[in-house]
Amino acid sequence: RHAKTRIIALTQLTNFIAMTCRRLDFLVTTLLLVLSVVGGQRYDQGYDEYSQDNLYHDYAMKQQDKDGKAGGGLGRVLLGFAGGWFIGGKIHCRRLAKKLNAKHKQEQKQLYTQYYNDVYTLQDQNSELVKALEQMGVRAR
Repeated sequence: RHAKTRIIALTQLTNFIAMTCRRLDFLVTTLLLVLSVVGGQRYDQGYDEYSQDNLYHDYAMKQQDKDGKAGGGLGRVLLGFAGGWFIGGKIHCRRLAKKLNAKHKQEQKQLYTQYYNDVYTLQDQNSELVKALEQMGVRAR
């Protein structure tokens, strides 16, 4: 019997707490709703007093004038990009030209060396052939 009474008391207490929480939630929600409506009304009050204030409009006009005089940032960026590309191209072309000239000079030097060696070898062969013909008794010149 004593346990049954406790269970009933706890159930009633739980129901009372749940009902109180629901009421409290309702009250808080209602209070927030009322405050937001009142705050919105307070925001609109006195708005007509500042209708003649052109501060933002003046600021926007100055910014627009400033942007018109500056010529735009995109043009400067494109001009900088084109100038950098051109100068970079010149630098890289000079490096490439130096490298190719050095390679060409080396190849040309090897070619001339080969040419002189071939000419020297041919002259040697010609003189040997002339000597051989002279020994046979044939006059080559």
